[in-house]
Amino acid sequence: MNRTIAFIAAAAATIGCARGTPGIELASSDFDLNPLVGQWRGNFSSAQTGRTGTIAFNLNAGESAASGNVVMFPKPDSLLTPEERAEAANVPDRTVLKIHFVRKEGGSVSGGLDPYRDPDCDCTVTTLFQGAFTNSSTIEGSYTTVRSKPGSDVINGKWSVTRVKRL
Repeated sequence: MNRTIAFIAAAAATIGCARGTPGIELASSDFDLNPLVGQWRGNFSSAQTGRTGTIAFNLNAGESAASGNVVMFPKPDSLLTPEERAEAANVPDRTVLKIHFVRKEGGSVSGGLDPYRDPDCDCTVTTLFQGAFTNSSTIEGSYTTVRSKPGSDVINGKWSVTRVKRL
């Protein structure tokens, strides 16, 4: 049971200060990154894995670089008691996945995360995402995660972010 709690603690994450985490490569086919300017927050989920999490990134006006994170929470573990779930949810030592690049083409965006180690397969995974502006302050889309372990399933999910502040 302690191993399960340790896994949850390691897989859970916190957003932190996204502005202090540089590293998203940005590109646009129309050279207009203005629609992405702002502070964005949202979430993702996968019915396949039961995982959910948050997405956070900032892009300042006049800059061609941004910072951002994806925070992944583990799939629900029905073996944990409510007390153990509450304890695991409050563990301060958390892991953050980095957004690696974002490309904007008209009303569409695509991008990827830095490769990371997935504890379910004990292998490295690569996640790519795509989406579209549903209005001037919301982007919705899907993602695909490919595991490096031969014979592993490809994981699909959905995501959405909303601009919470124009910078």
